[in-house]
Amino acid sequence: MPANDPRTPFSGRWRPLPALSALALGLMLAGCNSEQSEQPVQVAPTQPMAVETPPPEYPEELACAGIEGVVGVLLTIGVDGIPKNVKVEDTSGHPQLDQSAVDAVKGWKFQAGTSRGKPAESPLRVPVKFTAPDMDSERCRDVSGSLPQ
Repeated sequence: MPANDPRTPFSGRWRPLPALSALALGLMLAGCNSEQSEQPVQVAPTQPMAVETPPPEYPEELACAGIEGVVGVLLTIGVDGIPKNVKVEDTSGHPQLDQSAVDAVKGWKFQAGTSRGKPAESPLRVPVKFTAPDMDSERCRDVSGSLPQ
């Protein structure tokens, strides 16, 4: 075959570099997995956030007696942000304070935490602190007969 024959390898018309480049590009694209682009984006989980947490009612007779304490409350925040399974984990030593803390926490509202971008139940431990307020002495005299001994 003559040197300028178009069928001759490496002749002036046929060059292997563009053909090899096209082949390499095709192989690289064939190795791409289209499923990778369809995977969901990873979303970081979020913690629940308090929305409404009114303080508990302080039993008047305990407040007048200066009885204080901290109640450790354990609860689960539902996907709707409502507390459930509310119970005393660490007692204050005073059943009335413990019950008041549980009653208050049952009425709290939260924004639910999330997992994979969707609302999720979240366990939570919360301390409820009772600090005796300054009570009117006349008011405390009215309840002095019901003070715990």
